[in-house]
Amino acid sequence: MKRSSKDSAAPGAGVDFMAVAAHPDDAELFCGGTLLKLRALGRAGVLVDVSDGGAGTRGSADIRAREAAAAAKALGVTRVCLGEPDGHLRNTLEAQWKLIEAIRRFRPKVVFTHHPSEEHPDHGAVAAMVKEAVFRAGLKKLDVPGEPWRPARVFYAVASATAVTPTFCVDVTEQWEGKLEVIRCYESQFHVDAKTAKSYKGKTDLATPAFMEAVEIRARFYGARIRRRYAEAFWCEEAAEVADPTALGTERFP
Repeated sequence: MKRSSKDSAAPGAGVDFMAVAAHPDDAELFCGGTLLKLRALGRAGVLVDVSDGGAGTRGSADIRAREAAAAAKALGVTRVCLGEPDGHLRNTLEAQWKLIEAIRRFRPKVVFTHHPSEEHPDHGAVAAMVKEAVFRAGLKKLDVPGEPWRPARVFYAVASATAVTPTFCVDVTEQWEGKLEVIRCYESQFHVDAKTAKSYKGKTDLATPAFMEAVEIRARFYGARIRRRYAEAFWCEEAAEVADPTALGTERFP
């Protein structure tokens, strides 16, 4: 595994969260605001990119690596890359073993990842990979380096999976501008401004103003569902435990 960015917690001590994504920039899109909020609360975390994103239409693996390092620094998290082939991701045991090693190394309490029903095949493969790797990481007799560890929950981001009803939403209103700044670290991938957009060859949906508008519209939609301005949505296979119902958001568009 390749490492970049300064650790937000010492490996082995156990982090609060891990976000696992198919490509650099995916986690920033589907839970960047949530990660910023968790960091503001003093939580430590790590980003795991399953591939380096080098097969993308715009930019290159080296450019994506520099952008990913800048984004991780802005988020205040550690970042690692498993080195699986971009565009050809599969839920293989070999790929799971790499992820299991990362899970055992960083010992996250919870994991964020793609929803299984997302359109991009790499995203669906990673969702399946995460589910199986999280379980296998807790098996004592598995021949993978590190002490057994099983995160308590896997939270699947309801980003482009628009037909999914979220289990919960996270208010990221205060973190919204920060999330946009993190996304702008990927100037090769997104429309940061007209001048920058012309610096990279290749046409993609992501590198348009309309895509960034769609990102905001989605956040506004989920924000409205919890009476907040912006929110990120997540789905969990298990019922979410609530220790104090009176602590749940009760204000109406504060």
